[in-house]
Amino acid sequence: MLRPAAALAAAVLLCGCAALVEPLEQSLLYRSRPAGPERFAAILERDSGVEEVRIATADGVQLHGLLKRARGATPGSRYPLVIVFGGVARETSWMVNWGDKPTEWGWLLVNYRGYGLSQGTPNERTILADSKLIYDWAAARADVDPAGIVLLGRSLGSHFAVALAAERPVRAAILATPFDSLAAIGDKRYPLMPTGALLNGRYEPAALAPKISVPALFVLAEDDDVTPIEHGRALADAWGGPKTVVTLAATGHRFVEWRQEYWRALSDFLRQVAPSQRRLAGSGIVQK
Repeated sequence: MLRPAAALAAAVLLCGCAALVEPLEQSLLYRSRPAGPERFAAILERDSGVEEVRIATADGVQLHGLLKRARGATPGSRYPLVIVFGGVARETSWMVNWGDKPTEWGWLLVNYRGYGLSQGTPNERTILADSKLIYDWAAARADVDPAGIVLLGRSLGSHFAVALAAERPVRAAILATPFDSLAAIGDKRYPLMPTGALLNGRYEPAALAPKISVPALFVLAEDDDVTPIEHGRALADAWGGPKTVVTLAATGHRFVEWRQEYWRALSDFLRQVAPSQRRLAGSGIVQK
């Protein structure tokens, strides 16, 4: 997820230019993916079960995304919901009808700032605030069961899912190709880049994980060259609640959603944590 920029990072630290930290963060971590309105119009035309989502932030930015309602949802009923947080280069609308997702769940995919039709510029500070706003918007809907909200974080999105799970009541979390510490990954990949000092304690989901007690599913890619598998295992080890760890053999970081085993693991987990059923018990890792 990090691009080589050791010289620029060192210059920022040496001169103490705090005003440059967020622009540097944006250039290293975020690869904005704008998309035209025609992309979303085509999705909405094809699927009447999908609705357009627009959420206004306190600083005047409009977030944009899609909500795929549970199949067969009727007026007055409520369905459980998966809120998705994407990766570095993922504009999330592609996933609304991708994969064998359980249809009794709703799926909410709101793009980060600068992605899709969402306005603004992405950075950790704003996305952390936006994630809570998205959760609150979803929990307040008349057709969503607020006791049945599950967070799905993919790659960089796993950090935001963990942070939100530490701040809001959620049913469970699904963390796909996650990491424990971005600084730890950066130190290995770019030993000359002062990653730890630059990040200054940010992007450290493993620091939050021990205090989260809800069940979690960890989906790891055996051949992950972006968030190496040992960093996903470290986050699972730190998790404070029950956890299931699924490893996709011979799979790289970018191809997780192409594996049927991924969708089967999600479906099995969501079936276990559905509000109408008992929550997972125990605290040991189940290896599959």
